[in-house]
Parts: sequence; C-alpha cells; structure tokens
Amino acid sequence: MASRLKTVAILVVLGLALSGCGSVAGVTGLGWMTGSSDAIAYNDTEWCVPRKLKKVLNRVAATYGPVKVHSTKRWWLENWWKGGAKDSYHLNCRAVDFSVNGSPASVIAFLKAQPEVGGYKHYSSGHYHIDTGPRRTW
Repeated sequence: MASRLKTVAILVVLGLALSGCGSVAGVTGLGWMTGSSDAIAYNDTEWCVPRKLKKVLNRVAATYGPVKVHSTKRWWLENWWKGGAKDSYHLNCRAVDFSVNGSPASVIAFLKAQPEVGGYKHYSSGHYHIDTGPRRTW
C-alpha cells in the first residue's frame, strides 16, 4: 500500500510539473534538456513554448539583456482568472508573456520586425506578449 501511494504521489508531482503549472514545487521547465539560454528565466513552463518563439526570446535577450518569462501555457480557468481572451493562444501553447529591460517603443519595434511573431503587445504592467497567431496588436 505504501509503495502504491508513493507511486501515485510521484505521478501527481510529475503531472503538475509538466502540466503548465511551472511554479508548482519550484519546477520551471526543461531547460536542462533543451539547452535554453541562461539569459531567459522561466517562471512558467518552458516545454510548451514553440521553437520559433524561443528563437525570438533568444534574440530579445541578445539585444536587450535578460528575459523573464511570466506566462506560457494556461488552463481555461487560469486564463479566465487573468482576464485572457476566450480563444487565447496561451491555451494551446502558442503565446508567451515576458519582461525585459529596454525602451518599450524599441522592444515593440524589434518584436514587430520578427517574422515568427504574429500578435504582439506591451502592457502597462511592463510585460510583453508575443504569439504565433496572425499579425496583429491590440
């Protein structure tokens, strides 16, 4: 019985760690497996960020310095709680919210110039949003 409970506990922890809840128990992603840059700190899961957005984040870090990723995968309830759009690209691992030093006008111009970026936005809270959807801002 104790062995079975231990197995269930391990599966629950792994499930949470890989589910998009990267802040659970300090799990921040799979950077040790993907070789991600030290200039990008993930406060949410890294595994669901599309490769093309990771490339953009690496370019942002090379240009403006360290990047802090705040949001990647969201479950519908979390998305609703944060006021996200009903059809948010965060729901299917196609969006990233991050912060970086630099002039907002400069960072937005940089993001706009990246062919991999569809949607982009700078929020008054200081963070940026990029996604792989059609080209747009709001």
